[in-house]
Formats: sequence, structure tokens, C-alpha cells
Amino acid sequence: MKLRFTRDAVRDLEDLRDWLRPRSPSGHKHVVTTIRTTLRRIQEQPQSGRLTERPDIREAVEPRFGFILPYTVRGDILWVLRVYNARRHPMIWTDDDAI
Repeated sequence: MKLRFTRDAVRDLEDLRDWLRPRSPSGHKHVVTTIRTTLRRIQEQPQSGRLTERPDIREAVEPRFGFILPYTVRGDILWVLRVYNARRHPMIWTDDDAI
């Protein structure tokens, strides 16, 4: 299954990098590694994410650092809609037009 990111998800990752890397380069590496592991898991097992109010969207939860990755599957593409830390603030997933 191919992995794609919406513009919002890319912006979330860039914001995370810009905020965390200067404060803790090693922490940034750990977070990136953990997020990549979560992404591999949902690529291999797209039904493993928790259900949401919308039947077409699931959420992968990364418990160590508290990241939530809402995603949807369209054909053979897994779209990551957002990447956010639940401790900081919940976010709206994305507009369907973003995919």
C-alpha cells in the first residue's frame, strides 16, 4: 500500500521538526523513529487504527509521545490526514478535498 500525506499532515510534520529539533535534536530523532514505526504498522495493517465517528477514517495512536495520525484508505493509497500531539491540542482531520 502506498503512503501519502495531505498538505495539512506535511505542515504538521514540518511544524514538529521546526519546534522540536532546535530544542532537542535527539528527542526529534526519537519522535521521528516512533512516528515512522507507526506509519509502517498502519501501512501493513490499515484496519489496525482505532475507529472514529466517520467510517472512512481511522486513527493510529502512538502512545509513547502521544501522537495521533488520522488516516483514510482510498484504493491502494493510505492517506495520512494529520499528525498531531494529543497533549497539545486536538485537531480537525482535513477537508475531503485535500485528498
